[in-house]
Amino acid sequence: MEKKMNFYDFCDIVEKLRAPGGCPWDREQTHKSLATCLLEEAYEANDAIDEGNPMKMADELGDVLLQVVMHAQIGKEEGTFTIDDVTDAVSRKMIERHPHVFGDVSVKDSEEVLDNWEKIKKSQRGQKTVYEAMESITKSLPALSRATKVIGKAVKADLYKIESEEKLSGEEIGAKLFEICALARKNGVDPEAELALFTKKFIKNFKKIEENT
Repeated sequence: MEKKMNFYDFCDIVEKLRAPGGCPWDREQTHKSLATCLLEEAYEANDAIDEGNPMKMADELGDVLLQVVMHAQIGKEEGTFTIDDVTDAVSRKMIERHPHVFGDVSVKDSEEVLDNWEKIKKSQRGQKTVYEAMESITKSLPALSRATKVIGKAVKADLYKIESEEKLSGEEIGAKLFEICALARKNGVDPEAELALFTKKFIKNFKKIEENT
């Protein structure tokens, strides 16, 4: 059986692709030019997970890994960071944010794990307010995902109440969202852009609410 290549074999392949005499396309890439590729590969990996096809998952996750290693190789060439910095940073993060595994903290369930994770993250980032935590939510997330995370932080802080008591199934929520998209199209409005803008305004207004509480 042919020996399988390991992680550092792969890093060597990417380095060769970027080296003089390597692939012209790969040599031209920058952090900026690859940003969209990273998102696209992540979405393709998500599709493979939804399909439940193990070999397709392995293939698509490999494409995500390629993006990580490409960025690390560019960083190495620029003298800014290497793949070892990437693995060191994430390893330390996992240890620091799992004190119930690597320390002496006790937790009773996964909800408490997530609560601790958020507290540790806020502390590490120097965040003292819910507003600061909202602002730190990835701005390149799809607008619907970002809005949901923002609302979650507001509700958890007891500074936002969902007025409707209506109980809806996932399918019913999906139908309502689909109808909103249809209305947006009819009115010549980009629902993604408008939700992103409204969420930005919500966060700005939330700062005032939090300051007056």
